[in-house]
Amino acid sequence: LTPMFGAAAMSLSSFCVVSNALRLNLFKKDECIDETKINGNEKGSIKMTKTMVIEGMMCGHCEARVKKILEEIQGVESAEVSHEKGTAIVTASDDISDETLKEVVEAQDYKVTSIN
Repeated sequence: LTPMFGAAAMSLSSFCVVSNALRLNLFKKDECIDETKINGNEKGSIKMTKTMVIEGMMCGHCEARVKKILEEIQGVESAEVSHEKGTAIVTASDDISDETLKEVVEAQDYKVTSIN
């Protein structure tokens, strides 16, 4: 690059930084998402967490498959699945029976050995 283009790029960069900083002054907290409510539940409300021990998961694709089917269950907020540990940690806002979780996973040809 010639020094002229470098100087122009540096000026443009400084202009972008300053304009973004000024744009933050226009941000109003009222427009922000209320952090006290998440998915209609009060923050700090009781959430159920269950740990499932699953056999048969061999790779990341297996992880993704089990995570997807668990998160499709009504009331499940999140599922953390690890094929290396052979576990799935399910967080739900509703009380979900162990049998329901077991049936959904075993329908995908994995074996659930225990649920805590």
